[in-house]
Amino acid sequence: MRHLYVCNTTCDSIDKINIESFTVENTIPLTGVNRGRIGPHGLWIHDKLLFTSNCYDDSISIVSLENGMVETLYLGSNCRDICVLGNHAYIICGDSNNIVSFDITRREIVELIPCGNSPHSIDCCSKNNEIVVANINSDSITLFDALYGSNIYSIDVGPYPTKAIITLDGNYILVCESNMGYGGRGSVSMISTKTRKVIHRVPVGSCPFDMCCDEKYCYVTNYGEGTISVIDIYNHEEIKRIRIGGMPRGILSDNKHIFVGDSYNNLLVKIDKNTENKKIIPINGEPTGMILG
Repeated sequence: MRHLYVCNTTCDSIDKINIESFTVENTIPLTGVNRGRIGPHGLWIHDKLLFTSNCYDDSISIVSLENGMVETLYLGSNCRDICVLGNHAYIICGDSNNIVSFDITRREIVELIPCGNSPHSIDCCSKNNEIVVANINSDSITLFDALYGSNIYSIDVGPYPTKAIITLDGNYILVCESNMGYGGRGSVSMISTKTRKVIHRVPVGSCPFDMCCDEKYCYVTNYGEGTISVIDIYNHEEIKRIRIGGMPRGILSDNKHIFVGDSYNNLLVKIDKNTENKKIIPINGEPTGMILG
């Protein structure tokens, strides 16, 4: 049985959601290293371990999915997001503008990799070993090969990029250009991983904030207008917009459904991809990062 794990940033916990019944099956409390607020913000699953990046506690938590044991480790200031590739976890530190490479087995920091200003998201692609980071305050993304951390590329993109992901085939990087503070619509740009140049740009809704993709489509939360944009990746166009309400932020999809967190109303929405029928359940507090496991 598959589950969806959701960060409750304001409640310092993770909700475990049964996808079939669409109910909260369990809530995992997190304990920080600084005896204060924790703020889990990003999630990743690797080898039956659930990793969270904790933006208030400057730490990561490692949760065993087998026995529920939780280990929390100090990493660096403002841990915004996390991904795992091979035996290393990569964590972005929003205040120091670094990516921390962390050896999971030895539980130690291996390397600090520089990126742009105020990194907000990180994603990795096992197909080509590349890692991409969206840097909000430098209007750029950072791209590097995980095997050769010194090969670092900075690519200019549109205003206030909040998310960057690599398509499943490894050929393109999709960047959520929020245009935050400028008014008007945001956009999603498509960058070739070979040429490292923007080759297409698709307008979406107001203040796009998060996104995910499958083999054909990209799903984008428009935080400023309560909608989701559905983009045909290879025809480079928005094909429809789905009304959610509230302030949709985190988003994830599987073969049948789209899962969206409404951070204003503290709700989790499940949308049927074919019918667009919706189911809604309450979440403990400000759903942000999500992962399927």
